[in-house]
Amino acid sequence: MSILKSAVRCEPEPAERVRSVLAAANSLSVTTAGACEEIMTGASVTVDGALGLRVPADCHIVGETLCAPGRQTPVVLEWTDVAPVPVRGRVRARVRITARLHAPDSGQRDGTLALRADVRQIAVATDERGAVLVEPAALLAARPDPLATAEARLLLHLVADHRGHVEALSHLLETRHLLGVTRITPLALDRYGIVLRLDYFRRSRDVRLPFARPLSGSDELGHRLHELLAHAGRHRKPA
Repeated sequence: MSILKSAVRCEPEPAERVRSVLAAANSLSVTTAGACEEIMTGASVTVDGALGLRVPADCHIVGETLCAPGRQTPVVLEWTDVAPVPVRGRVRARVRITARLHAPDSGQRDGTLALRADVRQIAVATDERGAVLVEPAALLAARPDPLATAEARLLLHLVADHRGHVEALSHLLETRHLLGVTRITPLALDRYGIVLRLDYFRRSRDVRLPFARPLSGSDELGHRLHELLAHAGRHRKPA
């Protein structure tokens, strides 16, 4: 992925990326020795760095964990970060966490059960970085991106109602990147900037346009986007 030059850090660190994926996800894949199961649930990071999962009490992993020695079993937890907008190659990141799953003696509520996963190893894979290991301590110290839970809605709104803004942002790209482009789509949005997907006839590439400063809260997004658009207006080439 190309990044427009910036004097400040302009993309999330791997631990922050993992926290953001977990914050936005509403499902995950759980693999145990006995089965692989897709579960509709989110995940939270506890104060001591474990993962908290609330799952259906009748799902396979609950039964397997309850029957395991010590009511615990090794698991692999996987999340897939998929772009909310229709583009080629929509998978933006994959997170894999190996852990030991514990079932409590109680805690069933409304047909669900709270499980604890003690983290052993964390990996996040993206096209730009490949697979990167994240230390559990780094995951605990990191925070989700302030736009993580709203990003999908914001990107869809940008595509549906503000195509002119997307076209304007393309004026910040190097001319050589625009040669042969068939479509430009906003692929990702975070506190550091916006990523545009450039589609060509047989390939695609992603370019990150960083904000002047990272957002400290979601309420700053409008101002940062307008700064980028103003910058793009100054770079626009005369017709």
